[in-house]
Amino acid sequence: MDTKRLLNEIIHSASDVKALDLVEMDVEGKSSVADFIVICHGTSTAHVKGISTKIEMNLKKHKLLPLGVEGYETGEWILMDYNSVIVHIFLEEIRGNYQLEELYNPPRLGQVEE
Repeated sequence: MDTKRLLNEIIHSASDVKALDLVEMDVEGKSSVADFIVICHGTSTAHVKGISTKIEMNLKKHKLLPLGVEGYETGEWILMDYNSVIVHIFLEEIRGNYQLEELYNPPRLGQVEE
């Protein structure tokens, strides 16, 4: 499966179970780890785990397994590694603490923050 289709399958799977504030970031050339990063959050640890499970089950139908999954036990921040696409699924308050979107899209030099 090519990267764009993988990305779309992940986004649709997360959307199907009401993942909140889904963000996809193209980090090709900015990161040696992946081409895309998907970030979203859930309303509870059960919701976060459900988003992860939905993504994994949907991709398993296409014979794709993650290279690794971290954080499923606690359900506060789950990281799923699909090689060219990395998925971060957070509890809302945990997501706010880490602000990964800012890490990958920092303000440009001379840009004024509001």
